[in-house]
Order: sequence, then C-alpha cells, then structure tokens
Amino acid sequence: MILQRASSRSAAFALVAASLIAASTQASDAQAAPSHAASKVTLEFVKNTKDPSNSSLRVYNAGKFVTKYRAGSGLGTTANYKTKAGKRYRNDCVSKAGWLPNGTYRPTSFQTNRDSDIKGYAIGLPNKECQAGGVNRTALFIHSEMTKDRKQGPKKGADSPRRWDGDVDYKSWGCIKLNPYDIARLFSYMNRHGRAASLTVR
Repeated sequence: MILQRASSRSAAFALVAASLIAASTQASDAQAAPSHAASKVTLEFVKNTKDPSNSSLRVYNAGKFVTKYRAGSGLGTTANYKTKAGKRYRNDCVSKAGWLPNGTYRPTSFQTNRDSDIKGYAIGLPNKECQAGGVNRTALFIHSEMTKDRKQGPKKGADSPRRWDGDVDYKSWGCIKLNPYDIARLFSYMNRHGRAASLTVR
C-alpha cells in the first residue's frame, strides 16, 4: 500500500538508481521463473516490535537460510513504540496502519511491471484475518517504491511515491516494503531458483 509521507531522505539511497538499471535487465526473465508450486524457496518476515520499519524479510531455499533484507510493515517506528499510536501501529487488526497479521501466506502473483497504485516489482499476498478476528486485511503485497518500469521517478515535493526517499519509506499501510535495490535482488534470486512458495509472518 502506498503511504504519502511528509519527510524526504533521498540521499540515503543515491546508489539505488544505478543498481536498478542492472536489475531491470533481469525483469523479463523473472516473469518466467519456475512455478512456486515446485519451488523450494520460502520467505519469512520477522517483526521487530521496537521498530517495525526495521524488521527483516528472510529468504530460505530447501529450509536453508540464504539471505535477509531490511523490511517494514505498518506505520510504527522506534520513536512511537511506547505511545498509544505506536501500539495501534503494531495491532494487526488496524487497517491502513497496523502491521501484517502473523501466519502463513501463499503468494498469489509475481509481477515485475505492475501498473496500479503499487508499481514495478510486486508479490501479491492473499487476504488475511487479523489474530483477534473480525478484520480481514486486504490488498497485501511485498513491494517497494518505483515506476512501472522499475526505475526511480523524479523528486516531487517532500515525498515522492514513485521514488525511494530513505528509511521513512519502509513504513506502509500493512504491506511488506523493501528498498528498490533489495526487491530487485529478491526477484533476481527467484528467477534463478524459483518463486517463493510461501511467506511466514511472525
């Protein structure tokens, strides 16, 4: 989910644009990756209670750890983790604010040139009821911020929804967000080893 934010930290990821140029050449191949039905690749999102925007997405192949990327889910940060708002951001029943519900997900799509509110690289996830029940979280993805063509868009105001502006962009409405360089690396890995068969959130 795309979150409009007020602050900008574009300098932090100056090298991302150059990395994406190389990564984008792999995009058409990524769509042809082996079906996740036969893949041994799995993902695990491990929440950081003190700072949800500094959680991790871990990659495994046949149960063996491969690598991990910094990732975020929800609006929580270190600064607010003891506040009323901070607790709300860690509540998986709060739509467009809280982080992803725990459990196992089977990815529903793998796109390299998605063209909607979320653009470029995107892994679709099924709807999930929150742990306390009563709220079904929808429109869930693993994604970043970029253009449809997996490039970094122009800077527009304090925050650019098509451009990675820094650590603030790890915040989301509940989706899992990676920086552009890391999601390109993830798709490159899946292109070689198979699409992720499952995502475990804990």
